[in-house]
Amino acid sequence: MLSVLRPTLFFLLILSQYPMENARALDTINLGPLFYMEKDEQKGTKRIDALGPFVSYKSGEHEKEYGFRPVFYSYRNYNKDMTSFDFLYPLSTHRTFEGDTKFQMLVYIFFYRSDVRPSGFVEKDFTFFPFIFSRRAEDPERSYFAFFPFGGRVKNKYGKDEINFFLFPLFLQTKKEGVTNNNFIWPFIGAYSGEGVRGGRLWPIYGKRYKPGAFTESFALWPIFLNREIEFMGYQARMKAVMPFYYGVDFPGRKQRTYLWPFFNTIENTERGFKRWDMPWFFVTVTRGSIHTNRLWPLYSKRKEEDYETGFVLWPLYQYKFADYDRYRQERRTFALFLYKDIKDKPTEEGGKSGRAIHFWPLFSFKSKTDGPAHFHLISPLETFLPENPPRERNWAPIWRIFLWERDEEGNEFSSFLWNTLRTEHTKESIKIELRPIIPLISIESGEERSKFSLLGGLLGYSRINSKKTFRFLYIPVNISSNSGSRNNAGSAEAMILGDV
Repeated sequence: MLSVLRPTLFFLLILSQYPMENARALDTINLGPLFYMEKDEQKGTKRIDALGPFVSYKSGEHEKEYGFRPVFYSYRNYNKDMTSFDFLYPLSTHRTFEGDTKFQMLVYIFFYRSDVRPSGFVEKDFTFFPFIFSRRAEDPERSYFAFFPFGGRVKNKYGKDEINFFLFPLFLQTKKEGVTNNNFIWPFIGAYSGEGVRGGRLWPIYGKRYKPGAFTESFALWPIFLNREIEFMGYQARMKAVMPFYYGVDFPGRKQRTYLWPFFNTIENTERGFKRWDMPWFFVTVTRGSIHTNRLWPLYSKRKEEDYETGFVLWPLYQYKFADYDRYRQERRTFALFLYKDIKDKPTEEGGKSGRAIHFWPLFSFKSKTDGPAHFHLISPLETFLPENPPRERNWAPIWRIFLWERDEEGNEFSSFLWNTLRTEHTKESIKIELRPIIPLISIESGEERSKFSLLGGLLGYSRINSKKTFRFLYIPVNISSNSGSRNNAGSAEAMILGDV
């Protein structure tokens, strides 16, 4: 592979350094899917696409990015002091931001991060899950090291303030909010202490944890007999269960009873003002009050609240969801679970602008934003599942997008079929159409100051620049401007050689 890639990249490097003036005073070089280069001296931008979707390079005043998809992609933002490097994304990613570094491999199985503190101290986190966990922090109390399963300490991870273990599962200790849970031969033997909490367990036979005046939790023959009582801000809450026959919850503003868990439920919520019956869950559900629900799964469902409505017909054939927000109403409709998805954002105030997103998996995706930009593309295997994902956009999306149409905030439109084989641009000043399967077959441009038509790079063509008109036949330009007569203007060797590149 390298023997093929090296000469190709060398050729592209030579083309990228080729002076733009040689391109007939244009700011682009277009060889269809093989090579495309665009440069704007005024904006200080440059773009290169080569080998179809695989090689990409972009640079601007504050940004630079390049990659060989899907192997790697690099992005840098100088203004924000931020870099991003992906290798076979999402297998491995590397990020930096204002001196901080984050690296992961195998979807966070291997993880490294460094943070620069205001004092200049560099904190470091390293994880090789599930074996090594370490942190070197400026505050020694926040540092830790653990080598699983032999022993160590982990802090502020996995929902716990501190985790200590030795020859796991022989001994495991967790701490949270001052309460310590010591486990021996986890999860069978445990003891609780700290902050007034007492108790222990011999799982699954019996266990109890309590704090006088605060709460009591117990189980017997887990998970058959469960009990919990808690006092909170002067209120008493209770939960009792004999599974799977009975489950009951009494909480201020809420009462629930379940029989033959989880099938038959009654829920009364006085705070929100509704009652609900499941007979059995999840096939039949009825809710009345502030929430109104009728569900007979999989035939029909409708749930309506004050600013929210959702439902389905012949699930998963058709599903919908309507929600009202401050300035707009969103209507989401889905067919065949994810096969077709239509999302509309409708303004609810005068002068607001609408937005819309359509995904027809895996054929196409379309999205228009409320501030004007829009795009449409074929093919679309992941966009319906990951609608906003910049790394996916950089590393994978261009590979399968055989057709792309875009519109920017100013209304300018651009389209590309088979990675610039057929390319169109439509701005307020001009329209350009180019069909270039490597060689230039047809090129059309129409504008106030410039118009042209070219067949096979100038075999037959016509161009107008301001008042100067030129006709081409067999790549030979003939000036047909009215003020100059019909005289041959073929003295330019460059014009004869380059044609209409």
